[in-house]
Amino acid sequence: MAPIPTSTFFKNHRASTLPPPAEIRALNIATNRPSATSFNCPPPVIIPSLGLAVKYGADVTWIEAETQIMIREKLQGRVPVPEVYGWSGLSEDEMRAICQELNQMVKLVKGLEQDDGPYIGEFTRHTAPVYADLIVPYRQSKQQPLRDLFLTDCPNLNGPYQGHNAIAQFQETCGLWITNDNPTPIVFTHNDILPPNILISNGPNPKVTAIIDWAQAGWYPAYWEYCKARYIRVNPRYFSDSAIADWRTKYLPLIVDPGKEEEGCYHPWLYFALSKC
Repeated sequence: MAPIPTSTFFKNHRASTLPPPAEIRALNIATNRPSATSFNCPPPVIIPSLGLAVKYGADVTWIEAETQIMIREKLQGRVPVPEVYGWSGLSEDEMRAICQELNQMVKLVKGLEQDDGPYIGEFTRHTAPVYADLIVPYRQSKQQPLRDLFLTDCPNLNGPYQGHNAIAQFQETCGLWITNDNPTPIVFTHNDILPPNILISNGPNPKVTAIIDWAQAGWYPAYWEYCKARYIRVNPRYFSDSAIADWRTKYLPLIVDPGKEEEGCYHPWLYFALSKC
């Protein structure tokens, strides 16, 4: 919980700290209300002894808190708005530590090697189909079409693209006019590295507990991960414009090193993405 030290909660010495999130959830569940376990919108927790009401859940955003603070400051009580004493969030140091964790994870994923020769496309496993009572082992081709968001309505762009010049084929077909001095490698790509797909632990020293939503993952040119993550706008209901600006300019480069991709790759990629909208 990030407290506001200048609030009357601390000036009036109601408590030295605000209750931690785990305590709030436990208090809510202790009331035996079925809705207390709701992920999106559990009922607020009222603590009369502290003169405190805690609103939480996935539908509650820090934008609401900042708006409430602004209304209270600007209108000076002419519109009755409860005072905000604090809200949950991550410190700058915690954010950067999480980014460093993610950076190592992305490097591990990118370090995977293709074992069917160079290609751009989706990953599929080897399979052994069953015909009646007979199991016939065989090796299914892993060179499957791409599932990227921007290619779903353009089946002629899905590939797969095979061979030593797979990237050149892909870029020419998609109209990606990217030229690099050094050959662009093909790497395994999550293809949706965004805040909602990064789960972190509660409490002090938060850690990455999972990266989810691998539905669009596959083998792509190395620049694709950064370009896609920088372009996609997550739900504005949960992330303000300023939060997204911080994500794109401050935190994403700590997770996926843009290298020379900023000017040489992102601008042509942006032209490609806009042409598919």
